[in-house]
Amino acid sequence: MAPLPPARAAEECPSGDPRPAPGGGARVHTAPPAAPDAPAARRARRKALLHAALGGLGLAALVALIRHVGAAEMLAAVTRAAPFLPFLIALEAARVGCEALATGILCAPRRVPALELLRIHVVAYPVITLMPAGRPAGEAVKAALLSPHVGASHAAAIATANQSLTLLSSAPLSLLAAIALFHIGGGASPLALGVLAHAALLIVSGLGVAFAARQRAASAWITRRFARFGQLAASFQEAVHERPPVPALPFAACAAGRALQAVQYGLLLAVVGAESGPLRALAAYGVGAAGTAAGDLIPGQIGATDGAFTLAAPLLGLTASSAVAISLLVHLLQAAFALAGIAAALVWRRSHPAG
Repeated sequence: MAPLPPARAAEECPSGDPRPAPGGGARVHTAPPAAPDAPAARRARRKALLHAALGGLGLAALVALIRHVGAAEMLAAVTRAAPFLPFLIALEAARVGCEALATGILCAPRRVPALELLRIHVVAYPVITLMPAGRPAGEAVKAALLSPHVGASHAAAIATANQSLTLLSSAPLSLLAAIALFHIGGGASPLALGVLAHAALLIVSGLGVAFAARQRAASAWITRRFARFGQLAASFQEAVHERPPVPALPFAACAAGRALQAVQYGLLLAVVGAESGPLRALAAYGVGAAGTAAGDLIPGQIGATDGAFTLAAPLLGLTASSAVAISLLVHLLQAAFALAGIAAALVWRRSHPAG
């Protein structure tokens, strides 16, 4: 029996009872609508409530820190940074450009226009920076936007590689940051050990993602997360095996982006009047990276990075107000780029794939 056209289907009773068709035609039975997935809906609600609660706690912690260090003194430190904002913005734009370059290399031999790659990363930026556990969600957004150009399976493979490379490319800078903290602190401080542990965790998790993607048992889960177009795990496996587990050039591009973050922190230290230099910049990068990881489930890591910098203030040669000013400037910079990403999603039309 041929399926009903949309107009006829819309006339059927939702309960599935037979109804006569207009004009006295034959009765046709329709299936009842599918029941909503109640457990999934409950899990989504619980997850949203948890993230909202964590976000509220983070915001409360930030407010408490600002009140503790003195709002006027911290605001003065933030104001001193105003002339340097163009440099900070340029560094952040270059960092996003490094990630776009890594994605472009991963797309080869399929070619994605450079402007489209940039648009994809700008649109994904708010998801990565503001959402809880934003990096995997941001890579899923990139995969969806890349799929018209490279296919869903290849887009999923690229997103998985990006996730692994993001973790692995952060490890060398975090390891150097731990060494810098050992040197500055004159020994194994709890902060230096924490950053060192974070570097080890980055290596383990990055390699874990890279090699898990090459196992067929993990393919089904990965394709469900990244490739939402009915692609089979086998085609994803083929796409993953087109490149080595840790491709060198994309890794170098991502590592360059992390180095630019360290330069940002060095500039922020100088802006608030603290001692700067390569060691201090690396140390500040390590503190920021560890704080971001600790607050990964908090929207925008509000409160987590601020607390990390406050705890690290004596070791970094900062006053408490300057420490909070640095983390607040990072939040403001990310918020500005996130707003640009939201605007880009609304007005920047995508390039159509060639052919």
